[in-house]
Amino acid sequence: MDLKCLKENVNIIINSDILKSLNKRIYLCSCFAIDDNWQYDFYDKKTKRITSFRVDDEVRLLDQDSKVFQKESVDLEKLNLNDIKVDLNEALLKVDLIKKEKAGGESINKKIIILQKIKVPLWNISFVTSGFNILNVKINAINGNIISEKFESLFGFRVK
Repeated sequence: MDLKCLKENVNIIINSDILKSLNKRIYLCSCFAIDDNWQYDFYDKKTKRITSFRVDDEVRLLDQDSKVFQKESVDLEKLNLNDIKVDLNEALLKVDLIKKEKAGGESINKKIIILQKIKVPLWNISFVTSGFNILNVKINAINGNIISEKFESLFGFRVK
């Protein structure tokens, strides 16, 4: 999905009767996709909870007042899509190059994509490979610089 579509979907949600009926002061904190199934997460600073939506033929409320999974409790930053200068396709090209270098022979079984803001807007992209590895790359969504990259076995957490 390109940035234009993400913006359109967020505007559809913001102007929807569903969001208005919730009567909450919430703001976009992330756009999240697994294999091109996008959801849009909105954060409520007061309750420190997330409400998630999907846009298909209509706006659907996926989950309301979900707990935020994080190591330390801090408010999630507001994501402004107008700040994004690096499109998803450009970010995916960078991740593909890293994948070829680190796991050239492995195919991609799952793509997990998060657009969020942690100090700066960033693309947080993970590929789960056929070799049971995970490649995670964080890319600055303003200038395209790679913030971090990690390639490890999905079983790396097991005690040896």
